[in-house]
Amino acid sequence: MAFFYLNEPLYPQMQMTDIEYELFHTSYVRRLKYLAHFGAAFLVTPVVHSRFEHTLGVWKLACYFFPEDYILRIAAILHDIGHLPFSHAVEENLGFNHHHFTEKYISSFEIKNILSKYGYYTDEIIAYLDSSSPLTGYDNVLGLDHLDSFFRDTYMAGFARNLPRDVLEKLSCCEKGIVTDEETAMYLLELITVDHELFLSPHLLAVDKILSEAIRLHSKEMGTPLSDFVLLTDHEIITMLRQSSSERAKKLIELLLFRPQNIKVEETFSEHTALKLEVRKVYQKSPLVNGKPILESSKCNDIRKRLQALKKVYYIYE
Repeated sequence: MAFFYLNEPLYPQMQMTDIEYELFHTSYVRRLKYLAHFGAAFLVTPVVHSRFEHTLGVWKLACYFFPEDYILRIAAILHDIGHLPFSHAVEENLGFNHHHFTEKYISSFEIKNILSKYGYYTDEIIAYLDSSSPLTGYDNVLGLDHLDSFFRDTYMAGFARNLPRDVLEKLSCCEKGIVTDEETAMYLLELITVDHELFLSPHLLAVDKILSEAIRLHSKEMGTPLSDFVLLTDHEIITMLRQSSSERAKKLIELLLFRPQNIKVEETFSEHTALKLEVRKVYQKSPLVNGKPILESSKCNDIRKRLQALKKVYYIYE
């Protein structure tokens, strides 16, 4: 039974060590099961996997490419435990940084006790997560964390032409990140681009912004700091907003849940504008081909243009 619920379908099953099994059962990691990886877009798209499935996927990739690197394997399990409800949806909009909370939770008694039991230290895991590694990728090289995100998001959205486990056979991973041949690298770039065109689309940006605004209004109405919400789950946030004493917050969450088709987003400002959206930066990492990130190649001019075209300003209308 443990095999069943500590699994995900995209990659081959890997053998867990005792410490990994215990870490996956901590309250901090289990909480990820109740946080949408794709943010508030979870409410309006078929991309509904959680941070927990993503974490399992990243751990599997770490095991697949670096079976003897136990620091990396542990870091893969703990790398996302600091995420707020709905993951990135409210983080930037409300002025938080999930990396800060990740370090805080790794230092908690629950996790510190498990690490020390097996001869590991919180400081070494935090230091690993703060440095460039195969998990994050060096410089402009795609790492294991984002590799899983692009595989998983596009698979769930129905855009992946190949099963991720089949693509793995064409990949390797060095200390800098993912290495592959040109054809496979171009396929991965297409997944990266399609994923960005989806989650940076005007409507999904608006969904994230509206959710953040609803939380802000509720916090203001209740006189409670936003930091009170960081350890909640997505369901708790939805329940909180639907029961809010802020009528505006209630209307916004009802809009997201039941009438998302009524959200209007344009590129021009008017007196009816309620909220402003802005995409300032886009993804720059890619797999290594012949020692260089393929996105830097002249063959990727069209991909770079598609990504840069996403840097826009939008306005949500009432």
